[in-house]
Amino acid sequence: MIKIALLLSLAVVLGYFIGNINFARIFAKAFAGKDITKMGSKNPGTMNMLRSRNFGEALLTLVFEAIKSGVPALIAYFIFEHMQVGFGEIAYFTVAVSVVLGHCYPVFYKYKGGKGVACTFGMFLFHHIFWWVSLIAFAVCFVLFLFVKYAFLITLTFVISMSVYATIYFCLTLSWEWFVPIIVLIWLNFAFLLYMHRSNIKRLAAGRENEINFREKLFGKKNKEETAQPEPQVEQKEEEEEVFHDHGEE
Repeated sequence: MIKIALLLSLAVVLGYFIGNINFARIFAKAFAGKDITKMGSKNPGTMNMLRSRNFGEALLTLVFEAIKSGVPALIAYFIFEHMQVGFGEIAYFTVAVSVVLGHCYPVFYKYKGGKGVACTFGMFLFHHIFWWVSLIAFAVCFVLFLFVKYAFLITLTFVISMSVYATIYFCLTLSWEWFVPIIVLIWLNFAFLLYMHRSNIKRLAAGRENEINFREKLFGKKNKEETAQPEPQVEQKEEEEEVFHDHGEE
């Protein structure tokens, strides 16, 4: 058991540093020669790539961020399941959450990262049980994006839906000694994502949350409203005053 604990600790550290790799930064620099943290909402994440760049680059960012969290977690699952039957699930979610943490608070970028939704998508997408459910949930959210302009509400809807489904599944299939730590990890991750979106929630309550016209982004039409109207100065000031870390939209 000591060997498993040591290896899991190492996997968590590796997961955190893998999470430091930010594909929004990489693709914005590669395709546009620009710093994504100086564009749009200034958040280095998928939604800001959609807002500031285009649908194709945002989708590419989503895919690579999902791979970033899902593949290390899947590798951890097979390694630890081989070492002790049943422990693979705990290792899977432990490593995935560590990647989310590394993505949101990357030491290499002075702890200023994204908000973790794309990585959480990967956590469910690469799971050997939940992959097909996550694809269905993603398809539903994709349709919702066509009608709802508050992007973070849709992304959080995906996360909470998958978290509820995973809770029900593990409750019905695992004994309590395996069930409890896995569910704690899943819901800690959800609580963490809520915290990362605290400024979005505040602005929504105040009626000042930024909107994204997904249909115009998807079909390649220029969003005239976003072009003509700069972001309110109040929101910019609020973002600058956020303690330690927050970058507006996901």
